[in-house]
Amino acid sequence: MKNWLLPSLLLLLALQTKAGIIHANMRNCIFLSEKDSSYVETQFTVTAKDLSFIQRDDKKYEATVEVTLLYMKDSIVFNHFKYLLFSEAIDDTASINFNLTDLKRINLPKGDYTIELYLKDENETTSTNYLWEGVTVDYNIDSLMISDIELVESYKLSDESNVFTKRGYEILPLAVEYFPTAMSSLNFYSEIYHADKLISDENYVITVFIHETTSQSPYRDLVVYSKQKPSHTSVIFSSFDLSKLPTGSYFITLEVRTRKNELLGSRSLFFYRSNTLLTFNPSQLDSINVENIFSSTLASDSLNFWMQSLYPIASNEEKNYIEYFEKTKSETGMRAFIYKFWKDRNPTDPLNEWMAYKNSVMYAEENFKTPNRHGFETDMGRVYLQYGPPSDALSEKHEPGAYPYQIWHYYFIKPNQTNVRFVFYNPDLVIGDYKLIHSDALGEIRNPRWQYLIYDAVNKHGSRDSDVTKFPEHFGSRVDDYFKE
Repeated sequence: MKNWLLPSLLLLLALQTKAGIIHANMRNCIFLSEKDSSYVETQFTVTAKDLSFIQRDDKKYEATVEVTLLYMKDSIVFNHFKYLLFSEAIDDTASINFNLTDLKRINLPKGDYTIELYLKDENETTSTNYLWEGVTVDYNIDSLMISDIELVESYKLSDESNVFTKRGYEILPLAVEYFPTAMSSLNFYSEIYHADKLISDENYVITVFIHETTSQSPYRDLVVYSKQKPSHTSVIFSSFDLSKLPTGSYFITLEVRTRKNELLGSRSLFFYRSNTLLTFNPSQLDSINVENIFSSTLASDSLNFWMQSLYPIASNEEKNYIEYFEKTKSETGMRAFIYKFWKDRNPTDPLNEWMAYKNSVMYAEENFKTPNRHGFETDMGRVYLQYGPPSDALSEKHEPGAYPYQIWHYYFIKPNQTNVRFVFYNPDLVIGDYKLIHSDALGEIRNPRWQYLIYDAVNKHGSRDSDVTKFPEHFGSRVDDYFKE
């Protein structure tokens, strides 16, 4: 399964009303039913304080949102919902600090879909806008499969049946991959299918862990292990304590392995953590003697360059060091940091590790540098250093009616992602600074309207019309074919 998301951690919907701006978040998770039919669970929240509350006959106040959900396949409405969503009734509108949360489940056969969510405040004059997300349903019922990882705001055991209940739990979903300081735990839910078709009577092992985007290793002790007996469907439901997780980008990854440690399948989800309670302590480098290490030979006027060049592959904690030394310009500190950076990655031969990356940085400098930015500071340079050279790359500079663009194709990138593409374009036409405008890699910018950015300068075909998500085909247009190759 792949999900194409809007290019933001918070999928925000802005609807202009007299009361202000309505903010909303949407996630779509794909599961299998007991009868092996695939279905999507569309989860969304609406910020209640952005809505207009009207007093009812019983003197309580209530907000109403008109919800329209469209499930599009090949530009045709495959299915839809349209209904009114009511807030809880409150006594006072002076302090509104809750969200309206809802979800819909709908069966979807294999294929590519665009899910569009339209919201309208029924109590205010509003202009309509919407959130959209592309999803691909590609379950194979003859192999072990893992559902999407669902983030959970709260849950409890329940014998009742309502829109939020599933497999014996009442689950209130969390429709955004962002965890601020106030949220100290991450709850998640997932399902594993058809283990009984691949595994005999022995138990199999499930590992769920949090790791940084630059590493496949669990971050400290943020890992959960469990054993399951092979069955048609197994439920994975647990949580992580995020109180000591620093600010930065992360993945939560679920792996299924045999007792012999053979990987049977995995699923990952990107999320962002903000934690203002943790303090940064640069004194940890004080014990490093910088006189006899390879970084002591670096020229003083290039120290900052080489330190900044590490940013694309640095951990969240290491980025704190880079930002700190960018301000302080401490030569001793920078030399110690560069040495420790590569010593942590290769304790036996940090110099060789450093030289290999140095060559990559120089390649990025030669091929992606612009008049005002180093190669590693550009989008292309960052992607090249973070993921390595692409398996295939297509460059189109003279397509009629289009800005110059490039599409990079990776057969595999971590964590466990295959057939990944990055789309860059050059709107400046002079300095050659190609901007990343879309990728289907986890944690990267995702924009269903990326084709408009490539063609908008000349064509202006509906580029400001949010109802149009696919660029009209015209003479010489090849970008869609290139992306799908």
